[in-house]
Amino acid sequence: MQGKVALVTGAGAGIGRAIAVRLAREGAAVVVADIDEHGGAETVRQIEADGGRAAFVLTDVAVEADVRAMVTFTEQRFGGLDILVNNAGGAPEPYFPEAEPKHWGRTLDVNLRGVMLGIQFGIQAMRKRGGGMIVNISSMAGIGYRSYDAPEYAASKAGVVRLTTTLGFLKDRLGIRVNCICPGWVETPAVKRALAAMTPEERKTLAFPPPLVLIQPEEIAGAVVMFVRDDALAGRVMVWPDGEPWRLVPVDAPY
Repeated sequence: MQGKVALVTGAGAGIGRAIAVRLAREGAAVVVADIDEHGGAETVRQIEADGGRAAFVLTDVAVEADVRAMVTFTEQRFGGLDILVNNAGGAPEPYFPEAEPKHWGRTLDVNLRGVMLGIQFGIQAMRKRGGGMIVNISSMAGIGYRSYDAPEYAASKAGVVRLTTTLGFLKDRLGIRVNCICPGWVETPAVKRALAAMTPEERKTLAFPPPLVLIQPEEIAGAVVMFVRDDALAGRVMVWPDGEPWRLVPVDAPY
């Protein structure tokens, strides 16, 4: 990835930080985008301490002007954009239908609309470089038919999956590959806090099968690198259920 420029949203902690650090180690210059200025600065510090190149841009992916600005910042700072990782997301309590529309609407804006904005403006920049690679971080919450405590989160993540698959044509049309990763529970600070707040009985219900095995953020970063390197993959979805190996969903998979 020497000479490539990467942009990672939600890179101030957790999965996003692990991805940003790994891409920098692979040789890419990395723009760290996050709503958390302190966390973003720490990710940049870690990359630079490891000999990499990085810069931070304060970004709320739910705001169109912010997403435009982060792509422009990336081009101005490092000369272009080759790799975009749409990782920013979340679902603060309370959840739909108890939450007010403004509250659950923000979750949809961050998790789905933010991804769409990133792709749209990212494509404009990548076309100047003759192509590029986009990896969307979704979730197993968006896969399947089970009940889920945060319906707006599950719906938005399901939308990211379908959005990814519909964009497979961009590989042939523009030389831009869009793929998606759907992990189960990942050992991030946010997940640790959530698990700590649960009762032992609640934690038992999360494992299919027990015990619950948390995916490491660095493993997700490795999957991102795989998608970036494999130029045959486009419009593909990786599912990574709790306690199981990851697998690519066949393009002709049944409903």
